[in-house]
Order: sequence, then structure tokens, then C-alpha cells
Amino acid sequence: MMAAVILVVGFVGMIEAVTISARMMDAARRQTLATQIINHEIEKLRLAPWVTTNGITGISNLATASTDIAIDPTFWPAWNSATAYTANRVVSYNGAYYRCVTAHSNQAPPNSNWTATTTAQTTDVVYDQGATYTLTRTVTSPDPVPDIREVNFTVTWVVNTSRVDSGGAPLTFTFTRANSAWFGKYGLNLSYQRS
Repeated sequence: MMAAVILVVGFVGMIEAVTISARMMDAARRQTLATQIINHEIEKLRLAPWVTTNGITGISNLATASTDIAIDPTFWPAWNSATAYTANRVVSYNGAYYRCVTAHSNQAPPNSNWTATTTAQTTDVVYDQGATYTLTRTVTSPDPVPDIREVNFTVTWVVNTSRVDSGGAPLTFTFTRANSAWFGKYGLNLSYQRS
């Protein structure tokens, strides 16, 4: 009987260890995705000119206030038949990108519930890895240096859990990842991760 009790306690401990490991893997995947989103935006700016040319926004012309940025379709999740979609949720499917128009489930694009798109919007809901992601950018110009811009990108993701608080409301957790990059008029670029 004692051996059975020890065995049960051991199994409970192993199950808890597996659960904790799964949560840590999910958190690592989300952090990796957030870092990839930020690095993608920094690399896009490295290819941008200092001033606006041919319809391409230059670095010197970026708004200095905090601005919501659309997450590039490259990071949109693949359509999943088991997911219930709501308006503005975005997906990739067979090499194309789609935005949900009306709430539905198990209806693959293209159809009347989806609209095809090639560009992202700040109203898009990017839901992947069990979290909803948003991206913001802040630009500052160090004083008195006129030809340098510091660009800060922050990805925020909100994880909804199946757990509830004492009032019965679902628990949500919010996480962020931020990177800063410096861009000079003459191509002296630097980036670093802040959190």
C-alpha cells in the first residue's frame, strides 16, 4: 500500500512537470514570434531611404508619436478548420492572405466570409500561438543631433486562459517584447533588445 501511495505521488509530480514544460514551450514560441516580428520591421527600415522617395516613406519622416503598426502578413497564422473566426481575424491560406468579414467556423477562404488582401491594417486581429498580437512604434530624434532617429518597436501579446478569477471572469496575461534601433542619415545603424 505504501508503494502504491509513493507511485501515485510520483505520477502526479510527473504530470505537473509535463504541464509546466508545455506552458514554458508555449511562452518560448510566443517570445520567438514577437522577436521575429520586431526584427522584420527593423530590417524593413534598414532598406528605407532617409527621406521619402518614390512613395516609400523615409526614416526622417516617420511620426514621432507612438503609432500602431500593422503586423506584416508574413506572420499571419495559417487557416485552421477547428478555429471559430471573428471579424478582422487574419489568416494565410494556400499562399494568399485573407481577412475575416463575418464570424463563422470551418469555412476555408475564399468565400463570402473572407476578403482577400495583400496589405495589413492596424485593425487586423493577429491570433497565433494562443495569443493576440499587436505592434507599436515610437520614433525619437535625439537632441541636438538632427540626422539620427531612435525607433522603438514593442510587440504586445495577450494570452487568454481557461482559468477564471474569483469573480468567474477568464484570466488573461499580457506580455511585451521591445527592441530599439538607431538609424543615421549616412547609414550608421544599431539595434538592441530591451526586454
